Amino acid sequence: MRPTRILLSAAQKQKPGLGIPVELTPLFLAMGVAISSACWFTYKKFRFDTSLRVGRTNPDRSGLKEVLEETKN
Repeated sequence: MRPTRILLSAAQKQKPGLGIPVELTPLFLAMGVAISSACWFTYKKFRFDTSLRVGRTNPDRSGLKEVLEETKN
């Protein structure tokens, strides 16, 4: 006995959750690790690098005075 078209097109039960294919789980995991490490190393660079001047916290380190004195002489 062959099933009819009505029985073949019956409503499928949806799985609870987001409906993300299992094959994409390693991709999401790898992207999560990559984004997390990029954020961590960027934070470390901005927070602890003494040669990087992000703001105007120490204007004496700019070397502007030395350059202006050299041009006057």
